[in-house]
This record gives sequence, structure tokens and C-alpha cells, in this order.
Amino acid sequence: MKKIYLLALILIMGIAYVSCDKSDATEFDVTVKSSLSEDPSGPATPAGVAPYIIPGANNGGNRTCAEVGTFFKDDPAYFDWCGDRVDYGMFSGAFPDGLDVTSDGKTLSFNADECIKIGDKYYKVGAVIVKGGPAANVYFYEEGTLSDVNLTAPANASGKPAGISNVTFCYIECEEQPELVIAFKSYLNNSDWVCTTGGPGNIGFVAYYEFKPGVVGKVYLSAGTTPSTGDLTKPVGNLTVADTDGDGQWEVTVDNVDRPDLLYKKAYLFVGTLAEYTGKYYLNFPYQTGEITPVAPLIFQLPF
Repeated sequence: MKKIYLLALILIMGIAYVSCDKSDATEFDVTVKSSLSEDPSGPATPAGVAPYIIPGANNGGNRTCAEVGTFFKDDPAYFDWCGDRVDYGMFSGAFPDGLDVTSDGKTLSFNADECIKIGDKYYKVGAVIVKGGPAANVYFYEEGTLSDVNLTAPANASGKPAGISNVTFCYIECEEQPELVIAFKSYLNNSDWVCTTGGPGNIGFVAYYEFKPGVVGKVYLSAGTTPSTGDLTKPVGNLTVADTDGDGQWEVTVDNVDRPDLLYKKAYLFVGTLAEYTGKYYLNFPYQTGEITPVAPLIFQLPF
């Protein structure tokens, strides 16, 4: 009977997780905080967070966000988003936009100017798992953070930190979601174009408005001004945000009530934070129609 119980325990401990969210019903059976050594496994970072080596299922030392959440908070679904395990040398493009992760192979730093957009929500870093050699250092940020430096893997036999082999970031949702802005440009059936202008500020000739339900502003016809922008004396239609189909997600509608003869045929829409918008050229706006049959009104379905 004891052998059967031991085998069952090994099978349970053999499950590994590489991503999670608050709806993840997975539970993890690991040793709780009482096994935590009083001494950290390395020096504290400038953010005041010291690393610890925690127990887990993987004999090679890799740890998951679910294990970290279970160990520090008794909750395997503690983190709102769990990143993938990323091998050193493969960092480029592997982390969410806005999170800058750098490493020389021995130390690791990360920084974000504001809460990090993942999907349709914004997050802070809740923990970082830095694997090197046969173990991983876990840096747990109780309140979440946007930056820290000098993270390392555990020390090897020489007493110095092992080379970093892989890293996993675990995220918690920002309590206050940042305010969003909206901007728009489209080519027309007469080969001219329209854009948002006259809003709080112009960046790269297209203005942004505050993103909010209802009519957020007008789109205006280009008048060939220098620098190129819309002409406030020539409105074409309204830019409106509403849940028009009742699916719980926003739709952005651009009509042509001021110029029914003009239709939209290739359009670019930005919705995001002002920091994400600053310096972004309209060709890189996240929502685009491509070439379409000229139409009005034009409707964009947002993913949130």
C-alpha cells in the first residue's frame, strides 16, 4: 500500500506548468513555506528583494509560476498571467512589448515604463524565476514591480552565481488600468485621406483623443497642409466607441455623416496608452483593415 501511495505522489509532483491565469483550477502539492530557509540564496536586489530556492516537481531545478504562487501565497493561481520559460540567448521578442529584459549571462535586469499590456489588460511583474545550474532563484515581488536589476541564478560550487540558463516571468494585474487614447487614419474612395486631429495633441500628424464610450471626436479631411494633418474646417464624420452588438467588447465606428460621398477603404486605428502611442507611425497601428471595398460606416471590433 505504501508503494502505491508513493507512486501516486510522484505522479502528482511530476506535473509541470508553463502558463496560468486566475481561472486555472490546477492545484499543486508542494512543501509549504515552513521549508523555506531563513537565509536567502543570494543578495537582495536594489528593489530590496532577496531570492530564495523553493521546492518543486522538476528535479533539474526549473520552477513554475504555479509553484511560486503556491509556495509564497498558498495559491497556485495567484498570478494573473504566467509567462513562458525563455532560454538565455532567446530573449529578443520573447517578452511582452514594453518589458525590456537584458542580461550578460550572469546578471539580469528588467524595466517597463508603465504597466505592461498583455492581451487586453495591463500587468506588473510579480515574480521572476532565474534558472542556472541545478536550481533556480525565485524573486518574489509582493506588491508587483516594473523594474529591478542584478538578478542572478543560484551560486555554483565556486560560490559565484551560475550562468543563467532560462528565465520565467510571472505577472499580477495592475490595480488601476492606465487611461487609453484613440487615433485614426484612413484612405478614401477619392484617393484622399482623413485622420483624427485637433485632439489633446498631435503625434506624427495624427491626433489622439481620450478613449471613452460615446463620440470621442471627429475625423477630418486632409487639406495638404504642412505639416500634413487634417483640416478642422472639413469634418467627414464621427469616431464613436460603443458595445453596439452587446458582446461585452467595444466596437469603434467611423461614420461619414458630414460627407456622405466619401467612403473608407484602407484604415488604421490605434487604441492603447499614450506612452505606447508616442512616436508610433500610423502604419504600425494595431488595428488595420488592409485593402477593402470602400465602405461607411467602418466598424472595428476591439478584443476588450
